Amino acid sequence: MTLQILSKPTLDKSAYRLKCRFKIEPYPNIERLHREKVRVAEQFVDDMHKQGWEYHDRWDWTMKGPFAYVSPTTIHIPPTPTARQMFPYIAQGARFLDQGGSIAGMMPALDATEWWEYELAAVFFRPQILVECPDPHEEERG
Repeated sequence: MTLQILSKPTLDKSAYRLKCRFKIEPYPNIERLHREKVRVAEQFVDDMHKQGWEYHDRWDWTMKGPFAYVSPTTIHIPPTPTARQMFPYIAQGARFLDQGGSIAGMMPALDATEWWEYELAAVFFRPQILVECPDPHEEERG
């Protein structure tokens, strides 16, 4: 998705609750979790400042978790042949049946993961209103 920025000089600053996640070893003690939370929050504020966001300290940080950590992977969807492409194979006796199952992987249980993930959220603001609009290839897919 690309972001389209709408900006007028008469608009006030718009507030957004932005979130980030960090991973940590399972069953961390409270001290370790607090240190990691502070370190990640400082880095998150710095990164958002580089992108034009300003941190608003009126509202507190919120932390949710733990969640099972799943490393991001790219899922490649196998191409679906059209009827015209299948016809020569069907004429030779091939069968195109649904294999069942799902492309998505299963989520591991929290006690079976090597890492845990926590989510931090804070309020940031900027003078523009951000609107998401689909990329051209996403519009074609419909």
